[in-house]
Amino acid sequence: MGPVLVFGHRNPDNDSICSAVAYAHLKNRTDAENIYVPARLGPVPPETAWVFERFGVDLPDEITHVRTRVRDVMSADVISVAPDENMLAAGRLMREHGVRALPVVDAEGVVRGLINVAILAERYIEETDVADFTELPVTVGQIADALGGGVLAGSADAVLSGGVLIGAMEPQTMRGYIKPGDTLIVGDRKRTQPMALEAGIACLIVTGGATPEDGVLETAARTGTSVISSPHDTYATARLVNLSHSVGEIMDANLLLVAPDMLLSEVVEDLVESPHREAVVVDETGRLAGMITRTNLARGTRRRVVLLDHNELAQSAAGADEAAVVEIVDHHRVGDVQTASPILFLNMPVGSTATIVAERYRELGIEVPVVMAGLLLSAVLSDTVLLKSPTTTLLDREVARRLATLLKIEPVEFGMEMFRARSAYETFSAERIVGADLKEYRIGDASIAVGQVETVNAAEILVHRDEIVLAMRAMRETRRYDLVLLMVTDVVREGSEIVAEGRTRIAERGLGVTFTNGSAWMDGVLSRKKQVAARLLEAVGA
Repeated sequence: MGPVLVFGHRNPDNDSICSAVAYAHLKNRTDAENIYVPARLGPVPPETAWVFERFGVDLPDEITHVRTRVRDVMSADVISVAPDENMLAAGRLMREHGVRALPVVDAEGVVRGLINVAILAERYIEETDVADFTELPVTVGQIADALGGGVLAGSADAVLSGGVLIGAMEPQTMRGYIKPGDTLIVGDRKRTQPMALEAGIACLIVTGGATPEDGVLETAARTGTSVISSPHDTYATARLVNLSHSVGEIMDANLLLVAPDMLLSEVVEDLVESPHREAVVVDETGRLAGMITRTNLARGTRRRVVLLDHNELAQSAAGADEAAVVEIVDHHRVGDVQTASPILFLNMPVGSTATIVAERYRELGIEVPVVMAGLLLSAVLSDTVLLKSPTTTLLDREVARRLATLLKIEPVEFGMEMFRARSAYETFSAERIVGADLKEYRIGDASIAVGQVETVNAAEILVHRDEIVLAMRAMRETRRYDLVLLMVTDVVREGSEIVAEGRTRIAERGLGVTFTNGSAWMDGVLSRKKQVAARLLEAVGA
């Protein structure tokens, strides 16, 4: 099934990333049957980079989608065969492991071809005769290996390219069938063995573990004929000779190769139309990574995900509607995510998702590690704007106090240091300011986007007002928004400058302000969710 991905919303903020990392840690401590891996859906905010560096935690990897990939359904523990192994060894591997095909892999692990039951059948099942060596020569050593026998005369490297006969007739009759260069399979027939050597055969295979007749080996040395002893009866020997060729000689080199991170939807059609029932999965160097069969496709595996800090598809990873959502932890309004069966949905009216995660540690009796406490405290403080936002609850304050006590730090001072790190870690970019923490809201026919940047000095950002407005206008036109707002929140002054672009009358009516030169100061407004988005949605609905 693969690991369960735990991630926050697009354009992640500090709460989204920190909560995902901490919750994945908690799930790995409490669910031994699964592996939880934190991820993020966008670039790392500067304050988040600062927090992770301060507490020595690795940032989660960024993912672009959660659609099913080849690696999510492939069989990873694949039995392979070397090119120099014979067909018999390949067939035994298939039978022992219950598989229908084997990738052919060289000593460096690079895939060279594929051998399956259909290819073996073509070589092994003959209607009347034993397959000869005219089209596909074989060495004496290869035959001896397939038979589990020994080379009694001649060189193991001698190449056989003639026909293959079974000496079941009287010598004089058999003589009419033999051509120079043929291979003869025969039991302990005293007259047939020397006759065949004199007739110019290239190889004599003596079956039943019998010792060649007197003088046979001496004659073979004189005529340059190879002699092989087979422990099997004549029938079994004849059938095994058909399997003496090396896998590399008969494999199909025109196999379907796919990469682990290819979308499953891109592979389905090629695999269904392939003459084989399987595709071989290789890494960027061509080395074997797995196998995918039509049976794998039939299982229809979906990637499993836990959504943090959001529960709307528009804010989630691409392909979230195709994934299996197994849990949701959020503090926003209930959105449009649907599941096939009941799941754990933790949705609480608090100021931060991190508050819910911290409470979950307590409820499950798991001690919060210091590094996770640092991440969670930073997330609570950033999402509640140092506990000053109207979204802040008593539970947020209690969790912040508990985490700060564990860390032995003063929370507000720590929070101010974190907010200062935001400007210290970055060079100004209007596009990043506008899009770094953007939330989309769709009500009726209106499409609204609200971004927010929190700082200890709003003036440092607003000096770039003209650049910001141009970036907002470009975003509105590209994404077809009706209205784009940017909240430049000053945590020291405890208010926000609201910059508007687009259908500003929606914002003026909803927020009760008049925009002068495209912006307005709103004292005490710190929460996008409660003080801006909710009022805008009401205005659009009205």
